[in-house]
Amino acid sequence: MRIPSTQALRALDSFARHGSVWRAADELHLTRSAVSHQLRLLERDLGFDLLERIGKGVALTPRGQRYASDVRKALTVLGDAVTRDAGTGVGGSFAVSCTPGFASLFLCTHIGEFRQMYPDVALRILTPRRLDDVSNADADAFIAFGVGNWPNRAVEPLCEISFTPLCSPTLLNKVGGFSRPSDVLRANLL
Repeated sequence: MRIPSTQALRALDSFARHGSVWRAADELHLTRSAVSHQLRLLERDLGFDLLERIGKGVALTPRGQRYASDVRKALTVLGDAVTRDAGTGVGGSFAVSCTPGFASLFLCTHIGEFRQMYPDVALRILTPRRLDDVSNADADAFIAFGVGNWPNRAVEPLCEISFTPLCSPTLLNKVGGFSRPSDVLRANLL
C-alpha cells in the first residue's frame, strides 16, 4: 500500500482536531470542498470509512479516530524532525506558475503568511498563457486547471470547479440567443 498524500493526511488531522470541515478548511487555507475532497480520496486510498454522517454533521468513525490519532503522531514526528534538523531554515527562491485570477484571489491574500513561515524564501509568481499549461521550466510548482493528466508531474487536486458562460443581454440579442452549447462558439471569449 502506498503512503497517502500529505495534504490528505493534514486534512484528516485538522478535521480530527477541530471536528469541522469548515475549521479545517480555514486552518489549511483551502475551501471546504477541497478538504472534503481530500478526505474522500483518503477514504478511497485506505479502503475504509473515516467519517460518518450524524444528523446534519459529520464525525470520525471509531476506526477513523484511531487512524487520525496515528496520523497526528506521525505528523508530530515529522514536524519535530524538521524543527530539529532545519539548521538555519529554508532559503532560496520558489516560483509558482498559476493564472492571474488565482494569484490575485488566493495567493496574494496569503503571501503574508508565507513570508512569516519562510522569511528567507523569495516567492515568484509566473503566469501561463493557458489554464492547463505546466510547461514553464522556470516554475517549481504549477497550479493549473484540468484533469491532472500531466506526464512526469506529481498531481494533487486542490478543488473541483465549474465554469459558467456569461454574457450581457445586449450580446445575447445581437447573436440571436443560445439554444445549444455549440452556439457559444459564435461569441467572443474574453
